[in-house]
Amino acid sequence: MRIHPLLGAATLACALFASSPTALAHFLWLRVDPAPTPGKSTIRVFLAEQPEPDLDVSLEHVEGVRVAVGGHELALTEGMDSFDAWWAGALPAAIDARRDMGVRTRNGASHRLLYTARTQAGAQSWTPCSEAGLHARYVERDGSSFVEILFDGKPAPNARIKVYPRGAEPYETRSDERGCATIDGIADGSTGLWATWIDATPGSVGEQTYSESRHYASLTICGSQPTASHPQLPDPAVTSFGGAVLGDWMYVYSGHVGRMHRYDVDTTSKHFRRLNLNDMTTWEDLPMARDLQGVALVSDGEHLYRTGGMSAVNPRGERQDLRSVAEFARFDPASRTWTDLAPMPGPRSTHDAIVVGRTLYVVGGWVLAGSDDDAEYCDTAFAFDLDAPERGWRTFAQPFQRRALALAAFDGKVFALGGLDSDETVVRRVDVFDPATQAWSLAPELPGLDRVEGFAPSACSTADALYYSGMSGFLFRLDPGASKWSVVGGLHEPRLSHRLLAARETLLAVGGNAKGELPTRIEVLPIGK
Repeated sequence: MRIHPLLGAATLACALFASSPTALAHFLWLRVDPAPTPGKSTIRVFLAEQPEPDLDVSLEHVEGVRVAVGGHELALTEGMDSFDAWWAGALPAAIDARRDMGVRTRNGASHRLLYTARTQAGAQSWTPCSEAGLHARYVERDGSSFVEILFDGKPAPNARIKVYPRGAEPYETRSDERGCATIDGIADGSTGLWATWIDATPGSVGEQTYSESRHYASLTICGSQPTASHPQLPDPAVTSFGGAVLGDWMYVYSGHVGRMHRYDVDTTSKHFRRLNLNDMTTWEDLPMARDLQGVALVSDGEHLYRTGGMSAVNPRGERQDLRSVAEFARFDPASRTWTDLAPMPGPRSTHDAIVVGRTLYVVGGWVLAGSDDDAEYCDTAFAFDLDAPERGWRTFAQPFQRRALALAAFDGKVFALGGLDSDETVVRRVDVFDPATQAWSLAPELPGLDRVEGFAPSACSTADALYYSGMSGFLFRLDPGASKWSVVGGLHEPRLSHRLLAARETLLAVGGNAKGELPTRIEVLPIGK
């Protein structure tokens, strides 16, 4: 048997907590359970001997656990026998939890106790691991799938593994010299396991010293979860379009239909359509005004309002001639007619718009008057009182110059999320305009590890939260007064330049650009209880 110079195979007794008899022989687990609503799941983290929550184990031993998806922390709520987080849409490839239980003393000797837990949607392609501590993961390499046990990123040979097959007696096995083990039933989620390892390196936590660290890592597989049905965009699929929800309908106005960064008179959709939210299949064509991209469409609960946008006036094959417009128009769903209103004080496109109270706000964007090389970024925002149109537009300063940003109305304020600044740098800053004080402030910046996260995101709000999604494919939520965003869901097709729209107790991710492809699937993300 080969032993790592600093490590030894663990042969631990069952008692883990000398100070707490109720926590004997229990380990940290993660599990994903389907919620009653298709497309929604519950992520559960708990202490138990097997991968089933145990009512006899106090949740105080789980408090302080960190659960993360793609490096983003989940917001947990306390349940009866677990800490829980809901998840909407596509399950992540992996969910990880970590809990440092501190220094424990048993029979006069002290050790540090550390837990990790993981649940995966299935086998993942093998990649190097550099994470500290003990980790169990289900990987695929050279055509084979297996469980890999790693300590500080290196294989843990001869690690003790306890396997829990559903409906059968638990058994023990060990990893081979590569830290690998083949476990029947792990692939379909019918089997869970934990592995253990001892690091004989002494250390201290504060004033407490210990002679060794005892590590435990658990692993489960989510298995398949019921998914929500997804309506489809009619041909052509669009990106950088206007989208809004009003009553029983979701509206899609024009948008880009060609290759990225290729524009001519034929690369904008000539359609204005709406989807019936009652059956999620019926589309209706509506009277079309000018075809545009980088256009905003918003609702005040009675009408739709269209602001700005860009039109390419060059024929195909000729030099691009791009023109931002200052158009402002209202659509009446009852009569299916457009009414031109007072144009904005100036043209702009790739901006966004939102209605707060009875005022429509237009923020961000740039002005195109030929080539995008000569575009001018906007440093002012516009406001229009829908109840007093005779007053016209009001112009006020915005403390940034950004396009390809997202607006949302939340807590009576205008939130401006992300975008691209005049230096062509993607930003994650979130600026907030308060109509009551006419002042700007900052909210927690957008999370995300992808370098383009923050470019062309989309955002919307419900009565109790603000949501946004970007190229990472994650759905993030910000609660009132929160100091950071929480990850709460995922898209099957990560995208940008799309629209995230609130419709009843769901969010709809519509259109956009998914790595060069224009997705037709409208993803339905249940967020209601």
